[in-house]
Amino acid sequence: MEVEERELEARLKEQIERRNYAAVVALAQQLGKPAEIIKELQGGAIKQYIIEYRNAPGATALIQEFRFTADEVDRLLEAILEEVKATEGKRSPWAGRRYDAKTMKYLDIEEWVSQYGRTLKQAASR
Repeated sequence: MEVEERELEARLKEQIERRNYAAVVALAQQLGKPAEIIKELQGGAIKQYIIEYRNAPGATALIQEFRFTADEVDRLLEAILEEVKATEGKRSPWAGRRYDAKTMKYLDIEEWVSQYGRTLKQAASR
């Protein structure tokens, strides 16, 4: 393994520990990781923008940048809602309501997906 590759691997590990999934995707691409791994990491980055940040414009930009299809976005949103149900009552990154500037309301993750899911799917087809 070259020095540069080892440095990239170290940075990749660091970004994973920091939960900076958008950076993880870029580093994995630089390292030439397999396409299926990169696609999984891209999904993780989009999920982070949805679940933790509740950032529709950011998630939309990632969906377009990563060229996700509407079906892939739909599966991702379904997986998020399934995870919410599986962790109901437990402490999780999506627990509780968060303020949404567009609606000017506090939304839980299910309400947020209901509000923005269609927009995210439409972004995939652009």
